[in-house]
Amino acid sequence: MNRSCKGRPSALITLPKKAVLFFLVTSSIGSAYAAEHVKSEALLSIGRAARVLNEISKNSQAVPDGVLNSTKCIVVIPSITGATVSVSADGIASCREAPDRWSAPAFVKFDGHGIRAHRTDLLVFVLSDTGVRALRSGELQIRGQKRAPAPLVNRNPVTTQLELAAESLTYEVSAGVISNSEARGFIRGDADTADPIPYPVPTKTKDKYLSSVVSFFNTITPTGIVIHHTAVIPGKNRVPRSEREVDNYHRERGFEILCFNRLYHIAYHYLIMPNGRVKAGRPERCEGAHAAGYNSYLGISVVGDFSSEDNPTGANGPITPSPKQIASLIQLCRRLKDRYNIPLQHIVRHSDISSTKCPGDRFPFRSILDQLQREPDGAKPGRG
Repeated sequence: MNRSCKGRPSALITLPKKAVLFFLVTSSIGSAYAAEHVKSEALLSIGRAARVLNEISKNSQAVPDGVLNSTKCIVVIPSITGATVSVSADGIASCREAPDRWSAPAFVKFDGHGIRAHRTDLLVFVLSDTGVRALRSGELQIRGQKRAPAPLVNRNPVTTQLELAAESLTYEVSAGVISNSEARGFIRGDADTADPIPYPVPTKTKDKYLSSVVSFFNTITPTGIVIHHTAVIPGKNRVPRSEREVDNYHRERGFEILCFNRLYHIAYHYLIMPNGRVKAGRPERCEGAHAAGYNSYLGISVVGDFSSEDNPTGANGPITPSPKQIASLIQLCRRLKDRYNIPLQHIVRHSDISSTKCPGDRFPFRSILDQLQREPDGAKPGRG
């Protein structure tokens, strides 16, 4: 037995009572300060992460819709500075629980290297169940882009299954520009606790962050146009008379979307009324709900039922688009095509991409495409 340790009196016991009291008080203050400091840093990270997502949503969503829809968890490491060789930075993670519902924010740390810009934000999209398990166990490895760079809208408007088979995809955001990242390292949970955030996050802070996440994933950069007809509203046996009727019908069908922190119901981006008036639906940069697999395309619906089978005599409304509708549609398509650099082959009918008759066999699609290839005539679509 080591006699030097046997029966050794505690140093604390030999202190005067006042010294003991002082030691206990200062220790508790130090612990409280450390806990408050960690809490403050975590809450700051939540706010910064929300701002990163909001800025991308407002300016340019360069992450393809296919990646956004396949994401199981999102990690945001905001405000990385001075990353010349290696970096350790705080961040926030959240996982998808339903299409538009995400888990509460969790505090994580990124330890790694390969950050290109001096000041940047890092976004990690976890796509696989293996990646989700690694993130939740506190050891998600970011390996850089070994196979190919993470896809971007301007380079990969339609993502492939190979790209979506990756465990995770990593992007950097610098000066408002999103690019693929060569970052390598680990995303780890808080080493001091089994719970990534061991204290309640204020409801207002949590809700604001989750609203930013939902809006971010519902934001697109349009890559095409899908043309529809409205057909009839079930139960009314007639075409809609206003955009409000379409909005109400789509509300009943559960097409709502939270985008730019506001709720929209109408599935289309534009309606074209029989008099040629163009009515705005959901904003252009909000994901549509009009064509499965193609909701990064802008949806334009022309009011009418142009199917000879469903509306042979015109009992359900116009059997062909009016000249004013055609003129407005051509001008609207031309404007959107130029704004988002949409190739002509990405202007399609709903029936071209789905098992449907929409917009009907009486819709003059070929003639519209021919006119879109010609020089603009200067006419402008009507505005409602």
